[in-house]
This record gives sequence, structure tokens and C-alpha cells, in this order.
Amino acid sequence: MASLRVIRRSLRSVQNTKQIMRAMQLVSGSKFKRAQSRLLQGRQMLEFLDGLLQRVLPTVPNLQHPLAATREDAPSALLIVTSDAGLAGSYNTNLIQLAEAELRRDSARATQISYVGKRGYRYFAKRGYAARDAYLDFAGRPDVTKIDAIGKVLMDRFLAGEISSVKLLYAKFISPSVSRPTIKQWLPIALSTQHPAHSTKLNSPNSEHPRPASVERRGGRTPNRAADEYIFEPSPTRVFEDLLPRWAIATFRLVLLEAFTSEHGARMIAMKNATDNAQELLTSLTMQRNRVRQAAITKELSEIVGTVEALK
Repeated sequence: MASLRVIRRSLRSVQNTKQIMRAMQLVSGSKFKRAQSRLLQGRQMLEFLDGLLQRVLPTVPNLQHPLAATREDAPSALLIVTSDAGLAGSYNTNLIQLAEAELRRDSARATQISYVGKRGYRYFAKRGYAARDAYLDFAGRPDVTKIDAIGKVLMDRFLAGEISSVKLLYAKFISPSVSRPTIKQWLPIALSTQHPAHSTKLNSPNSEHPRPASVERRGGRTPNRAADEYIFEPSPTRVFEDLLPRWAIATFRLVLLEAFTSEHGARMIAMKNATDNAQELLTSLTMQRNRVRQAAITKELSEIVGTVEALK
């Protein structure tokens, strides 16, 4: 059994560790709330733009846009979104495993890899994967200006014909304790028309085999009726051409906001688990210390009694 001095030293060490983990849990909780607020704002913005698109699409004949152009003569692009810091449980590990599987699947094609976050960048850099771009200065803060700038760079590269498609690998936010590693094909955007009786929805990013993000016509309204209900200036086609890039950037922004929210949620839960484990260890060490002290006291009493009996 460990000595009383060793147990007391362990108690002090675990107590200090618990205080650090508790402080980090509180900090992560605060960051999580801010990131979640940004995420809700991003979802509202995308819903608003999606509603505008549903009004415009029925009036635009022959849906065409450079962001929807498909080509095979250029490499694809993959943006891997991880965290800059650790202590987030299996958050980065799950993303890296999915990225490795995706890169093995596309090993025959030249894929331009871009990174958001130091964890993914350092992992793949050590394994010989070249980085087309690396954005390593977010520090867990969902800066919308920086996010939009990254999306604009990838969009301009796509429009210039340098890349044929853009996939986003990120953690989709489900709840503070659950995030789902996901691959979403962002560009090209698939413009499709459904029968009016069908509903309209965006392509789900959670599908096992991701497809290009799609925008479909709103069901339940005929093109003629939509044209009568709304007046577009200067023209529906011009409005559509200006609106679709905004919708694409809003989609990109939402993806990264989900990633940041998932990161802070994972770190908050990891620090909570570490704090709880430290408390359990403190309880165990305290009981062990009490047993050692009790054994020492019992031994001393036995020696005193034995000495008294010997002196009689």
C-alpha cells in the first residue's frame, strides 16, 4: 500500500488537475454558446436566401450558372476542417479517419487539399500530402469574415476552371455531445427541376455518398403564377445570377459554423468527463488515505497497549 506522503502528493496533483479541467470546461462552454448563436444566425440566413431562390427559380428558363458547370479536365478540391487545439476527445480523430478514407478512394485523381485547423494540417503534412492552402489562425473563433474569404477563394478557383469540384469535410453539429463527420460536395451546384407536386429541399449533407449541393424548384406553384406574384428588377435571370453565389457562400459559411460549434461542444464534453474522472479519483484517493491513517493509528494503539501490558 502506498505511503501516506505519496497519497497526499497524489491528492494535491489530482486536485490541481481537476481545477484546470473545470476552468477549461467553463471556457469551452462559453465559446460553445457563442458559436451556437452564430450557427443559428447562419441557418436563418441560409433559409432566407433559400426562400428567395424558390421564388426566382420558377421564373428562370433553362437553369444555367457557372457555379453549376461540370467539368472533368481539372482536379478536385477537398477542404478538411479540423481544430487548431486538442483536448476535444475523438473530434479530430474521427475527421482524420474520414479524410484518409476519402483520399484513398480518390487516389487515382489529383486532389488539391486545403486545410482549416492545425490538427489536420500537421497530420497530413507528416504523411506527404501537399497543402494547396492552410488556414491555421482561427484559434476556435468562428470569424465570419475569414470564413467568407475562404469560400470566395475556392469559388473563384472553381469559376476560373482550376478545379472541377469542391468537397467540404467537417463535423456536422447534432448536439453538444454528438457531431457527425460528414463530406459535403459544395461545388458544382446541381440545379434540378421537380414536378410541381413534389417538394423542394436542399441536398442533405449527411448522405453516405454525397452529391453536389442542389437547388430545386418549389413545389405547389406553377411558373406562370410565380411570375404573376413577384416583380423582379432588372430581370429574374439577373436576380438568379446574383443570388446563387450568395446562397453558395451562405452554405459554405454554415458548414464551417457547424464545424466550430461541434469542436467547442466536443471540448466542453471532454473537459466535463475529465473533471468527473478527477473527482472520482479524488474520492478513491481520499478513501485510501483514510484507510492508511486508520491502519497507522490502529498500529500505534496496538503498540501502546502491548507496551503497557509488558510493563505490568
